[in-house]
Amino acid sequence: MRTLLIGPIAVAMLAGCNTVAGMKEDSRQATEYTYEKREEYQRKIASELRDLDARTDELKAEAARSGEAVKAEFARDLDELGRQKAVLDEKMNAVKSSSAAAWDSAKSEMNSAMDSMRRIYERARARFQ
Repeated sequence: MRTLLIGPIAVAMLAGCNTVAGMKEDSRQATEYTYEKREEYQRKIASELRDLDARTDELKAEAARSGEAVKAEFARDLDELGRQKAVLDEKMNAVKSSSAAAWDSAKSEMNSAMDSMRRIYERARARFQ
């Protein structure tokens, strides 16, 4: 009878060990996946920022050919774009240094800052249409 009870208990204990080890491995893989996604996200945002900078440079050239009123309004938009760019740099640093646990929050804040930057750019671009 003892042998019959010891067998299932031993199996349950070993299964528990494998489950804990499996959980640790799953956790490690999830962390690695999060870091890979974070790096991919950083590349995507950096690419978007380069594109936005290039389009802003085109607007600057167009503003140089515009009247004084448009130049003054565009100068205000450029100042606002500069301030928002500083916010984006801060958020990007937060994304780069975020832990796996803080990744979702850092990404959400970065997305919000990028949306704000896009709105400012679109407002500036609308002055030339």
